[in-house]
Amino acid sequence: MTHPTLSNVMARHGLQGPLRLSAAVHLAPAAPGDPAAYAGEDSFTFVRVKVTCAQGLSGNGFTGRFCAAEVAHLLNGALAEGMNAGLPLPEMTRKLNPRGMTGVVVSAVSALEVALWDLVGQHAGQSVAQLFGGRRASAPAHVTCGFSALEQDALIAACQSEIEAGAAGVKVLVAGKGRTVAEDIARVQAVRQAIGQKADLIADANCGWDLQTAQTFLRGVADVGLAWLEEPLRGNDRHGLALLAAEKIAPFGAGQMEQTPDRFALLAEAGVSVLQPNAVFAGGMEAAAEVARQARARGCTISPAGGWDLINLQWMCGAMDSGAVELHRAQTRIARLLCADPPRLQGGKLHLPSAPGFGLTPDESALAACRA
Repeated sequence: MTHPTLSNVMARHGLQGPLRLSAAVHLAPAAPGDPAAYAGEDSFTFVRVKVTCAQGLSGNGFTGRFCAAEVAHLLNGALAEGMNAGLPLPEMTRKLNPRGMTGVVVSAVSALEVALWDLVGQHAGQSVAQLFGGRRASAPAHVTCGFSALEQDALIAACQSEIEAGAAGVKVLVAGKGRTVAEDIARVQAVRQAIGQKADLIADANCGWDLQTAQTFLRGVADVGLAWLEEPLRGNDRHGLALLAAEKIAPFGAGQMEQTPDRFALLAEAGVSVLQPNAVFAGGMEAAAEVARQARARGCTISPAGGWDLINLQWMCGAMDSGAVELHRAQTRIARLLCADPPRLQGGKLHLPSAPGFGLTPDESALAACRA
């Protein structure tokens, strides 16, 4: 599997600097029927960066809630200055992050790189997936719908509804809302009984447990047939993950907020078999696709997590001939700000939009109204 470099694609399509850049922080508002916040109200905070070329076309990029104000400040400062000066993104990245650390710089670069792919796609009249190779038109979707705020009957109903609508599987959040591990075990068992054995069932602890609690949970769901257990340990502790993997009860997934190739490699070495790079955090589209390439060479499955299916669907369909994406129902309130018709589940898959770039149509009035 190979994928293009951003600089080569920009040069091939004649898209050169200087480029104008602006970034802002937004807090997406709720509408009736939206899922409740699953990790505090800042779950719906995000950074949007807009890059405009001399021809008047604009590309949109995003990253999540972590240090959002600081990320926007860096984008509007040093990165905007570099764009105006016509500096290539790799050069600016080396200057701002010479030792390859993680955090604000990588999040800002992620958002900017995503915006540049959107811009070049529009300039070329092609989707980002086409620019990445166009290997498929859709990808299976696992729907994150089993939120901790739901009591068990509502949890079961939500998961059943998604499977009946054709989802490849559902994701149930555990290690939240002060529930005991025994309660989480019972909830996951109840969902499995309700959705049957064929659908994928994923439990996501969002790095919420210590090793002993994770072991207790795994042993309690040994007969459930989890597709994988996602990020069970605090800090994605690779040493603890290796101990859990040695028990061979269920596969593990991890990586939705990881920001360096080395960390993904270490997770794979620890026995994590489902790696989950998210382009809005991992350094951008190209970085996520490269993580996927290396992971596939190690025999790992790829399944981006952490939301932003609008973005991750494109590189997954462009660069990967297999692998599912996450459709995060809590991000509905963000998606409707960015496109009038978000990708929808059809036959268990999310289908690419036909428009150039990411196919986004940002609601500028609504975005201005929820600017933080």
